[in-house]
Amino acid sequence: MKRHIAITLLFAITSSITFCQALHLDKNWWHDFNGKLGQTEVQLSIYLLDSGHLKGNYCYKKYENKILLTGQLTGDKIELTGFINGKINEHFSGRIFTDSLDRFEGVWNDSSGKKVASFKLTLTSASYASNWEHRYSDYSWTDNDVENFMKRVRNLILTNNKEWIADHIAYPLTTTLNGKTHIKIKDRNQLINNFNKIFHQAFKEKIKTFCTCNMFNNYQGTMFGNGELWIKDNSTADKFECKIIAVNNQ
Repeated sequence: MKRHIAITLLFAITSSITFCQALHLDKNWWHDFNGKLGQTEVQLSIYLLDSGHLKGNYCYKKYENKILLTGQLTGDKIELTGFINGKINEHFSGRIFTDSLDRFEGVWNDSSGKKVASFKLTLTSASYASNWEHRYSDYSWTDNDVENFMKRVRNLILTNNKEWIADHIAYPLTTTLNGKTHIKIKDRNQLINNFNKIFHQAFKEKIKTFCTCNMFNNYQGTMFGNGELWIKDNSTADKFECKIIAVNNQ
């Protein structure tokens, strides 16, 4: 009986242990982490160069203003320095690892060392870019142009600017009405007539929580949130313009 109890106890203990291993970062890829710095929601993206140096940025989600980062990856340890207006503002010191999720966790402090907070971030996406200075490499314009466009799309959906949104849709658009009935929107007028059913209240509540910094990007386009909206470059030589190519509103 005692042996049976001991074996059962050993099984219970080992079952509760979560084994961790180092998280591998790919060179020339953006790795996007989301989580909390202290009690504040942040989004942090880092790009690994061939040299082992890191470039990147992070933002407080409610402000969407990027703070530039540079740093170094050594084994599973990451050291990052943040800059505002060219001056050192802060430091991140942490470790990347995998348990049930891919994580980056450690300690943040401001440049004076007086303010200290823990950070706990989870890897949410990764995307290839041949040049860290041009994340959205399929676009002929700047990264800021792409993110500002998506910010405008989000804000104008929330304020019901039907005409502008209708002018920036790639037709035909397959989506749903009220998240239920599938429909193919063939033109601008049909979009305007069904605007409130396509961009329904539950959809609006969802997209207003998402940040436009460092969006996932691949050959198909650029994704906002968890895929609720996708856009693609439609620019000419003298005018930056994108089109909304998908609205996933279920």
